[in-house]
Amino acid sequence: MIHVEIVKPTRQGLGPFIQLPFDIYKDDRNWAPPSRHDLLRTLQGKDNEFFSRGIQRFFITYDDERPVARVLAGVDLRLSAQLGESAGYISLFESYDQYEYAAAALDAATRFLRENGVKRVIGPVAPRYDLLNRGMLVDGFDGPPVLQNAYNQPYLPQLLERYGFQKWRDYLAYDIRTDSIPVDRILPMADRIRERFGFHVVQVDFTRSNLIRVAQDMSSVILEATPDEPGSYLPATEDLLQLFKRIKPWLRNQSAVMAYAGRRPIGMVVGFLDSTPSMQGTNGRRTPYNWARRIFKTLGTKTARCPMQYVIPEYQNKAVNTVLLAEAVKGAKSLGITRIEGSLVDETNVVSVNNTLSAGGKLYRRYRVYQMALG
Repeated sequence: MIHVEIVKPTRQGLGPFIQLPFDIYKDDRNWAPPSRHDLLRTLQGKDNEFFSRGIQRFFITYDDERPVARVLAGVDLRLSAQLGESAGYISLFESYDQYEYAAAALDAATRFLRENGVKRVIGPVAPRYDLLNRGMLVDGFDGPPVLQNAYNQPYLPQLLERYGFQKWRDYLAYDIRTDSIPVDRILPMADRIRERFGFHVVQVDFTRSNLIRVAQDMSSVILEATPDEPGSYLPATEDLLQLFKRIKPWLRNQSAVMAYAGRRPIGMVVGFLDSTPSMQGTNGRRTPYNWARRIFKTLGTKTARCPMQYVIPEYQNKAVNTVLLAEAVKGAKSLGITRIEGSLVDETNVVSVNNTLSAGGKLYRRYRVYQMALG
């Protein structure tokens, strides 16, 4: 018998909720398990401002005693204040390939949202303010995700669409080969470009004592460089600090650079090593074996992800991005990186799309955030 239960946000209560994708993807070699410890902390609201500014419910569908689908539903009070209406979301949606399982979980989620006055729901979104994970994979199922990007089977978006969800926004991932970027041709001109337009470039220092300044400067650049749109999420300093904490093993100074005009931050290209090889084949637990595996696999990774490529409008036509990209790629090559994934690029951000294409990026994956009216 199919039924839905509300999950209590305790370690024991969240156990089946966290375990479900481990069961669904156990035979999928492309899947990269999340850290159970980190996900549990997030879902319990620890170091998670997203949860502190809203209300959430966790739902699991059971077929008799077997968990078969899950979803997190919530009301985002921060987004609601921006939009002037109650805004809801879904997150962490997973299901076996059976519509009845998915529909039961989504029925419970949308009923909860309606009870809280929500007229429109978007998702899937990350269960925290996050630059690395948005939407669900809808195109490009031929390989593993890169550094905590979403991963799912093709049937999952089909289940959402059958339920009534429609596309709201696509986020794009581009494959960039480091050898395709003419670093040796750009860098000899870099000094003249920097002198002409009055800026300098430095490697990002990710040491603990410097992280607050780094996060403040990056947040400032993102705020200025991102087109103003009601409801868009722009990470605050604290959000970036939490990001750095989560992906600390994959931070490298060499592949992250920022541009300054005097002391004013004006642009950045930031790359992180790919975490996927170190997580694949594990159970997501914190064990000595998995710790050693992470170190070994990270040392050998040839892939990085660039989720941050921004230049403020005042400097967007002054070759700042070109110099930043060349410096970042030079540093990435020194780490043995041969491939960079540029993601997630908002399909509506023409500047970011053009910058990625000019760097030789080839569109190879697409992630989709859906929406549905609940009126």
